[in-house]
Amino acid sequence: MMAGFFGAAILGAYVLGKAIHGIWGNLSNRDWFSRAVPALAAVVDEDKATYATVIAGVVAVIVTLRTYRRPDVREWTDEVASELIKVKWPTKKDVTNSTMVVIAASAVATLYLALLDRLWSFVTGIVYGTGS
Repeated sequence: MMAGFFGAAILGAYVLGKAIHGIWGNLSNRDWFSRAVPALAAVVDEDKATYATVIAGVVAVIVTLRTYRRPDVREWTDEVASELIKVKWPTKKDVTNSTMVVIAASAVATLYLALLDRLWSFVTGIVYGTGS
């Protein structure tokens, strides 16, 4: 359960960091932003990415910890974990067999559709008289 929250924090930090960096870069190109906060507008782009990642990491950790400590969220995650324990996961052999069936069925369907395409192309050529 903790791994899920940890993964959510990392994903949240990444997405938020990219968003902050993009917004900051966009605002830095505006004249009004350069006049209002020249110190923020003058930051080099590589430093903007670093600062945005750090800010996003701190925000993501705070949000994740606050979410983790909520009783209703903890109860829901415990219920999800208990339901996942009941799932009968397929074995490697089952997955391999199913994959082979899908590949074979796809190959047969592709061949069938290719033959139909050639047939209808030939019939269309005869009907419209393209001479082929």
